[in-house]
Amino acid sequence: MLTSLQLLTVGLLWGVTNPFIRLGSQGIECVKDTGSKYRNFLAELRMIGSRLNYWIPFGLNQCGSLLYVWTLQSANITIAVPVANSLSFVFTAITGYLLGEQLPGKKIIIGTLLICCGSTLMICDKMQQEQQSLNIPFQE
Repeated sequence: MLTSLQLLTVGLLWGVTNPFIRLGSQGIECVKDTGSKYRNFLAELRMIGSRLNYWIPFGLNQCGSLLYVWTLQSANITIAVPVANSLSFVFTAITGYLLGEQLPGKKIIIGTLLICCGSTLMICDKMQQEQQSLNIPFQE
């Protein structure tokens, strides 16, 4: 149960912060070309480095990544990866829509729902297997 809550939190942190990171990085393509890759990099770094509306969601996103790595210590990776990624996509779409972005197309929404359903079935199966393994009577 704790693992499921952790994966939900990871998906939430990743998904909700993605649209805010996009908003915070808007305009980076408008940084003037200086003719030097090094100076261009520094100009872009200066621009991004001065934006709290980029760094705060980025920091929260990285907290989600730390929680994800910590959760993988106790979670089944075949379940954790699709669950965290599908939840991230769902939360990204919802948050983006609330911020005025366009919703993904019907095929993408249906695909995401199918992935979420499959992830739910995998979690239920894993929980059932764990419950059965705990209820096995001791045989002499």
